[in-house]
Amino acid sequence: MISNCVLNLVKPRDKQQLFQEIHRVLKKGGRAVISDIVCDEPPTEKILNDPELWSGCIAGAFLEAEFLQMFEAAGFSSVEILNYGAEPWQTIDGIEFRSMTVRAYKGEKAIGRERHQAVIYKGPWKQIQDDAGRTYFRGERMAVCDQTFQRLTNPDGPYAGQFIPVAPYQAIPLETAAPFNCHPEARRDPQETKGADYQLTQLTEDAACCRTDSCC
Repeated sequence: MISNCVLNLVKPRDKQQLFQEIHRVLKKGGRAVISDIVCDEPPTEKILNDPELWSGCIAGAFLEAEFLQMFEAAGFSSVEILNYGAEPWQTIDGIEFRSMTVRAYKGEKAIGRERHQAVIYKGPWKQIQDDAGRTYFRGERMAVCDQTFQRLTNPDGPYAGQFIPVAPYQAIPLETAAPFNCHPEARRDPQETKGADYQLTQLTEDAACCRTDSCC
């Protein structure tokens, strides 16, 4: 975990490289938890030109949304706000500066494998979309590759308790599983989970996008 305004003291042009280095040194499946000061509006010229406000972690503060976008741009997934200060730490020129803690994970690069698994999003939202553009509809069996299945149903992972796992009646060994043909809204027909020779609907030959952790 990195905290105490470390990132705010980095030069603006070097901040993205800093996030990339954090991502690089983490092992696959590792997570970063960072707490820093963010602001709700861009700092004014007066703030940016004040040396004391730079040393005081004010002038170098991230915009709230920008802080999360830095994680995503560096290759992290499952980015989540763990803590958001209810009250501003300081207010200068009408701009509120507060503490925010963010957690993000380093995914594994692997080809998604077809093992006839599905997940059911429990709600409360009617539907949700992940960072890779896949949509999960509440109460419906959505087809996923093995890597996504394991991530979404891991009891110790960031999505714990949000999805119901639907495993196939007959397990398909990972070493013999074919590449998963990815589609952003692919449902899993119950017959396929039960072992029938059933092809996923809505799929095309050019939809095989599961090649990196950006999808699975």
